[in-house]
Amino acid sequence: MTTNPRTTPSPGATGPALSARTLVVLGGADGSVSVYRRARELGYRTICVDIRPGAPGVEVADEFLHASVRAPEQIAAALAGRRDIVAVLCPASDVGLPAQAWLTRYWNLPEPLSDAAVAASTDKSVFRAVCDRLGLPSYRSVSGVPGAELLSRARELRYPTLVKPVDSSGSRGVVACAGPGMLRSACTESIAFSPSGRVVVEEHLDGTHFTIEALVAGGDIIFHAVTERTITPPPFFVTSTHLMPAALPAEADVRLIPMLASVCAELGYRNGPLTLDAVLGHDGELYLIEMGARMGGNGLAELVETCYGVDLMEATITLAVGEDVSLDPKPPLPTLVHMLTSDRGGHLSAVDGVEQVRAMPEVVELHLFVEPGTFIRPYEQAGYKLGYVVLAGESPTRLWAAEGIVRGALKFRLEEQDMAVPLP
Repeated sequence: MTTNPRTTPSPGATGPALSARTLVVLGGADGSVSVYRRARELGYRTICVDIRPGAPGVEVADEFLHASVRAPEQIAAALAGRRDIVAVLCPASDVGLPAQAWLTRYWNLPEPLSDAAVAASTDKSVFRAVCDRLGLPSYRSVSGVPGAELLSRARELRYPTLVKPVDSSGSRGVVACAGPGMLRSACTESIAFSPSGRVVVEEHLDGTHFTIEALVAGGDIIFHAVTERTITPPPFFVTSTHLMPAALPAEADVRLIPMLASVCAELGYRNGPLTLDAVLGHDGELYLIEMGARMGGNGLAELVETCYGVDLMEATITLAVGEDVSLDPKPPLPTLVHMLTSDRGGHLSAVDGVEQVRAMPEVVELHLFVEPGTFIRPYEQAGYKLGYVVLAGESPTRLWAAEGIVRGALKFRLEEQDMAVPLP
């Protein structure tokens, strides 16, 4: 197993110069592409580690290592003898966090993730237990291998519930369960997405959905930003938009920082990015749902930078290499990120309206992850998006109007139907 350099070394060179500073980036999914580009702007080389040679990150990395992010020993063997590696990152996905922790310790790099932070990020039931231990607002849940015992305990919950794989992300395997009679089939459907073969059954929370992006330095929460998150209706519950700043009640925002600080202290998480999903219930309580000791995907880093002027990608890299970070947030500018999606599958024949959308004054960035010939899938998982657009303007009202124009102008056409998607 070897890396494939994407740049031509100078004559006689056997690898990167000793003065090079290289980041090993675990995963090349669409949510990581901006990290590779930002790293290059900051003067770092990058190695993309992914099992998929066609992953979006491969094209923008300096080197590609064809390996699973679940196999740190193989990654270490392939990169043996490298003296230029200064940090390991795992942006936009929890899957590689165990490997990030292992490799950081193996190479004696700064800021290894604690085992507790990895466990809470990669197992939803562990994070639920953390919230319960800390006395944070909570709701009932049960977890384990689907079977008679789990089903018996799950029947005692308040319905409806959600059944989730304990160890998936991107809304994969989330199944709504209206009543106890549907538990068995919901667990069967959900467990197909769990590498460990376990699920968590949670009481469903009604309320407003939020996502929290934070930075931790020296154990303190030095920055946090909250988005109001729109999700697709059942059965998939996938993110469709993020709006920032969120209309989070002041009293809930005041309680949020101590909640985040207590979670980080409990997990021994002292330096790095933090992303969490939360729900503001009808009772006024803010419930933390899931966490990741990483940056969020779906354009959240671009959203934060446009809204507050805080570069989460640069800050994450700076902390990962063991350096101090300095932030200077600006007053928030209303910003929205909209996922570009399809409601059906097929081969893409054309994308219409790209230049029209890019010319809109509200459009900050337009990212497309597909091209003619790509097979696209219905938007049932976060990884099935076609791209995203970041919009900024003087008010949320103006942003929603601009989003409507984008939806009308940007057309993804499929070969099979010769029609645009999604349906209005």
